[in-house]
Amino acid sequence: MCTGNTRIQTLAWTYFDVYREYAYTEGYHSRAVAQAIPAGRYHREQERGTEMNSNFPGLFAPGRIGRMELKNRIVMPPMGTGYGAEGGYVSQRLIDYHEARARGGVGLIITEVTAPSLQCQASSHLLTLGDDSYIPGFRDLADAVHRHGAKLAVQLQHSSWEVRDGSPVQVGPSPVMVPARVMGISGKPTHELTTNEIARIVEWFASATRRAKEAGCDGVELHGAHQYLVASFLSAATNQRQDEYGGTAEKRARFLVEIIRATREAVGPEFPIWPRLNGQEFGIENGVTIEETEQIVPMLVEAGAQAIHVSGYGAGSSAIRAPISDRPGFLVSLAERVKKTTNVPVIAVGRLDAELGEQVLAEGKADFIAIGRRLMADPELPNKAAEGRFGEITPCINCMDCIERPVSEGRGCACAVNAAMGHEREYEITPAARAKKVVVVGGGPAGMEAARVAARRGHRVVLFEKEPAPGGQLTVAALPPYKEDIALLTKYMSNRLAEAGVEVHVSTEATPGAIAEVGPDTVVIATGGLPILPDIPGIEGPNVAFAQDVLAGRATAGQNVVIIGGGMVGCETGHFLAEQGKTVTIIEMLKRMAADVSPMVRRRLMDGLREKNVSLQTQVTCEEIHDDAVTVTTAEGEKQTISADSVVIAVGYRPNDELSRALEGKVPLILRIGDSAEPRRIREAIDDGYRAGLSL
Repeated sequence: MCTGNTRIQTLAWTYFDVYREYAYTEGYHSRAVAQAIPAGRYHREQERGTEMNSNFPGLFAPGRIGRMELKNRIVMPPMGTGYGAEGGYVSQRLIDYHEARARGGVGLIITEVTAPSLQCQASSHLLTLGDDSYIPGFRDLADAVHRHGAKLAVQLQHSSWEVRDGSPVQVGPSPVMVPARVMGISGKPTHELTTNEIARIVEWFASATRRAKEAGCDGVELHGAHQYLVASFLSAATNQRQDEYGGTAEKRARFLVEIIRATREAVGPEFPIWPRLNGQEFGIENGVTIEETEQIVPMLVEAGAQAIHVSGYGAGSSAIRAPISDRPGFLVSLAERVKKTTNVPVIAVGRLDAELGEQVLAEGKADFIAIGRRLMADPELPNKAAEGRFGEITPCINCMDCIERPVSEGRGCACAVNAAMGHEREYEITPAARAKKVVVVGGGPAGMEAARVAARRGHRVVLFEKEPAPGGQLTVAALPPYKEDIALLTKYMSNRLAEAGVEVHVSTEATPGAIAEVGPDTVVIATGGLPILPDIPGIEGPNVAFAQDVLAGRATAGQNVVIIGGGMVGCETGHFLAEQGKTVTIIEMLKRMAADVSPMVRRRLMDGLREKNVSLQTQVTCEEIHDDAVTVTTAEGEKQTISADSVVIAVGYRPNDELSRALEGKVPLILRIGDSAEPRRIREAIDDGYRAGLSL
């Protein structure tokens, strides 16, 4: 569990799942709007582009938190990146990442979670202010942010794990395990903190706040949300104490009140300090209610809090139909309730953007708007919004890669649509030493990105796309439920080609002869992948089609459909067909359905399939396809027959390398990118394209 003897292995991060109905029936949108929008299909009309009103009098008005003056009401909330240096020091990579967002026009940046003590640092790359040696790095970070007129606050968080005698120990208000929390991973019961240990933790927060002030940071946010230690004290689900720190909502808030008072005493009355809270815990028995939050907020303000950042948390449940993060504005109603209880500023969060944020401010539901993952996708979002350049804002596609990659891959946060995130310095687009002629074959995400970056560097770029419009597999990927934002990405990327000066030829086959006419110095092959056709008797029958053809409407599925392949494509196709009222069975050879899908997206997908009564059969092999059925063999060796009017193939792709082989020796340089090199996801395709454009 430890890195060396002094660090805790990074734990799985949990994010909030709640009932989708809440966002409408009690949330930001009216019932009338809710009834008009199909579940999982909500996104505002973005087609208006630059026709939208660029005047945001609320969003770009100055604001204040205590004595801290902010140039606008846009807050970048804490989001884990994994960019910290070994030992939890601020790295140049982290500085570059934050400076890009400050340059992009955000008013306030709140760092990712920062441990107040080395003893509760949950990984060797998690930021900390555990001693004075960390002050210079935070000073450099603050200076970089200040250069662009933004302010920097540090979020202090006790993860609920501590290193004791060289081993990780989970600590909490009570020795209980609740499914809502990441608990019991060490295999040991949670250690119930003593009053002396609580006092020591309070001092950790006070000392770290002093260091943040000494580093030139502009404020401190105390993480009291998402079921980490402070939040676990606030919730009756995890706090079953009978002393002064448990029982009533007021007693459960005592720990946070003491932290606020101690930090206030350490830095004086003017340095901004505020908590981030769960306005409500959803799907958790005895979880925090909004009424309890309303009850404790005045106590926190009296103790010295100068703002309240309102978030939320929820446990996974079969009753939950989709992650709450699908719903723009899903937590605004909680911020609105909190705002009615206090005169200090309230920060709202929950997949907000400039347009929705302006509406929230205009209706008096919050004072500041936290925009998170959208700033990962496009650090220039505030500047572009202020100037009315909405068509130029890179859209977030809600794929969760930014949240889950640091956990699943351990290589730091990445954005599927912004390859430069976390690589701002080395991925800077600069003029090429010599302009070249470049042919890009294929207008999918890899090809479009390669063409855009190469053209911006000064190369003459010609792109050939055999379909009537660019998009490639993005066009099909946008069709399943919950994937509609990909259509916005397709339009955005296509528009950027013209802006960069790329010469685009659609409905044009890129033959070796057509390419030779251009006389390129380099040919970038981005022709995508070809679907794999497994060797199954009957697979050539008229009732068999590939998944992408079914999604695109090039093939029609009958009423009873069997999908061979339970990866992401197969499961999303199954969900797509089930929403049309089809009876769908998905068969998969592996033990786990959608094994190639990241956890949060997989949960959303599996919930949707179960809701639509899709039959999911794992460890099943298709033996033969008939006119009206398929024969399969189960893991136990039993043969079964499943009725099927149609059979859909979704077993993966192989690289399409036909053109690259035909061009070998005929052009100076060939680069293969995207699925034509190795079938992968959107993130890898765009990254391939970006790096190819930089390399020319």
